[in-house]
Amino acid sequence: MAQIILVTSFKGGVGKTTVSANLSYCLAQKANKVIVCDCDLESRCLDMLFKIKKQTLFNVCDVIAEKCAVESALCEIENCENLKFIPAPAFYPEAIQDEKSVDLFTEEAVGRFVDKLSEMADYVIFDLPARPDVLYKKLILRADLILTVSFHTAVSIRAAEKTAIAISEMCESENRRVPDVRLIVNAFHSGGAKKGSNAGLYEILEKTKIPLIGVIPYDAEMVKQQEKGNLADECTSPKSHFWNAINNVADRIEGRNVSLFNNVNVGYSNNKLF
Repeated sequence: MAQIILVTSFKGGVGKTTVSANLSYCLAQKANKVIVCDCDLESRCLDMLFKIKKQTLFNVCDVIAEKCAVESALCEIENCENLKFIPAPAFYPEAIQDEKSVDLFTEEAVGRFVDKLSEMADYVIFDLPARPDVLYKKLILRADLILTVSFHTAVSIRAAEKTAIAISEMCESENRRVPDVRLIVNAFHSGGAKKGSNAGLYEILEKTKIPLIGVIPYDAEMVKQQEKGNLADECTSPKSHFWNAINNVADRIEGRNVSLFNNVNVGYSNNKLF
């Protein structure tokens, strides 16, 4: 059975989709079978990062509603045979027709969907929206690991804290176990942390109370390449610090014990960043 991973934050624009795409690609490159699902039903964009050329006729809503088999909705990812992708609908209201989301995304229907994917992969990654809709709330109940993404800005840190609290409340209201919640600090400006113009890592951990699983440095080249639909693995040679940081997160998910900035040069000693 696969490990079920959700990528989330109540703050938009912090890089949830970037993390979902690159992490799923990285895990697949390590010989794992990975399925990644775009569950941002109102603003999908994972297909752009994966440069999907041949879109399927079906999407995540169709699979949950059992209008098609899982296999019919799977998209191939170029140059990565271990990675498969299920898109969100291009237009959400049209995708579900007259069916209300509360009727479509029942716990039983979402459970069957997750179980089917779990039988087909080692890891299943769900890219979630900033707003906790019905599907979001049902997926939380099935998660093994939840990755909360945050910039090191006051607004993002508060959103990460609220996300963790809300996840706990959602699970407790359903008398379900709370999944393992971990923090990814994205687009980390080490110079700002050293100078004190941005929060240091200790301050982030103190405010969010979320255990850290990875720090991904800001990479201007990665920002440019992403606009072209390129993943971090395709951007630079040798591998960028962005990609190495993603690889560190993947290693930790697989159970390896690697140092926080393994193969990642942020220009300062670790004690200055905390």
